[in-house]
Amino acid sequence: MKLCYNQMYHYNIRKEAIMDTENPKTAIEYIHSLGRFSGKPGLHRIKALCEALGNPQDRLKFVHLAGTNGKGSTACMIASTLQAAGLRTGLYTSPYLVQFYERIRVDGVMISDDDLTRLCERVTVACESLTLPEGETIGEFEFTTALAFLCFVEQECDIVVLETGLGGRCDATNVIKNAEVCVITPISLDHMAVLGNTTAVIAAEKAGIFKPGTAVVCADGQPNDVQRVLRRACDAAGAVWFGGAEDCRVLRCDISGSAFVYEGQGYTIAMPGRHQLQNARTALRALNALRERGWNIPTEAAVRGLARARIAGRLERVVDQPLILLDGAHNAAGADALCHAVDELLKMKRLHVVMGMVRDKDYETCVHEVASRADDFYACVPDAGERSLDAHTIAELARQSCKSVYECESAEHAIELALEHAKMNDCILICGSLYLIGECEKILRGRPKTTD
Repeated sequence: MKLCYNQMYHYNIRKEAIMDTENPKTAIEYIHSLGRFSGKPGLHRIKALCEALGNPQDRLKFVHLAGTNGKGSTACMIASTLQAAGLRTGLYTSPYLVQFYERIRVDGVMISDDDLTRLCERVTVACESLTLPEGETIGEFEFTTALAFLCFVEQECDIVVLETGLGGRCDATNVIKNAEVCVITPISLDHMAVLGNTTAVIAAEKAGIFKPGTAVVCADGQPNDVQRVLRRACDAAGAVWFGGAEDCRVLRCDISGSAFVYEGQGYTIAMPGRHQLQNARTALRALNALRERGWNIPTEAAVRGLARARIAGRLERVVDQPLILLDGAHNAAGADALCHAVDELLKMKRLHVVMGMVRDKDYETCVHEVASRADDFYACVPDAGERSLDAHTIAELARQSCKSVYECESAEHAIELALEHAKMNDCILICGSLYLIGECEKILRGRPKTTD
């Protein structure tokens, strides 16, 4: 059946708002108003929307990524290398930290507000023509994904690095018919209410992106049950499992990044932590798979691309004295990787932790693990609306593992208090919800950043 009157009214009112040139942010406000979930899980809505737009995704080539952790970092490394190889490269990631425009990039440049507004109008018009089941609408991620496809076609991208938003099988990005390479980053427990309660079930959802003839690259170190599920799914889909060396020789691993040798070639990455070495190996395997499919990616491009790759909010160094790091570890596996990095890279520094979480994550595990490393802990509330976990709950959990805990009114208050207490040689680690990381990035934006 066609859109009901209320749905038509909603789209028409929003289209008028988007076309208001007096307010350049109305396109973003409109996209946010669409909501996270818009109906039953499935690809029927995004398929209908893309068809109304002329199926722009069918004119693009993709590297498609799914996984629980490491997707953004791995996608960034792949895209940086493809750009260094002279390919016009699109990059689609989520969520954003500071600006919505971060989600859609071409050769590292964020989509402009003018282009976002213009393409938003076009997608809104397409929404008006849709026939959707009763009670269903186009959601924020579906809308943005379709808009991104239009942008990448307009920008004549040679290849697009496409990160799933949630899961894989029913994720809006899975509307694509095929991919050059499908990449699976580390899988662990997260979004269990949507994806399932075991890593094997979650892996099956992620493997839903596999397509016939596509090369499949999987991060090393996956649990055995996950590995079995992925291999079976690869065979069932008619995809091609692409292996590669798992070991690399680490030459250096410190707070400024790592240097390593992989398959006889030396590389450096600026993203600190052993987990980023794992992401780099996954990216290099994906690049090898692309070469097997005929893409010209010189080794020198991989060396330059990995060295240049940056992503905000992943042990990101924003101030030197005292050292201030931002990290968006918001699930148990992410917190574990963060704590391993803290143990290895910050063991000689007094650690002040500013942390905020949302209530639909495994916040108990995350807070306990991080607080046990803290000398001082500052609990605050991320700007996540109803999903935000109150500071008192975080503080009470932290007190089980840390003797010095402060319950703060806001992220800004927590940062001010940490700066007041920290000495020049200390470290302030801001971590937890990506909402908090984005908020703190804005607060700290005026401070000098490192250039290395």
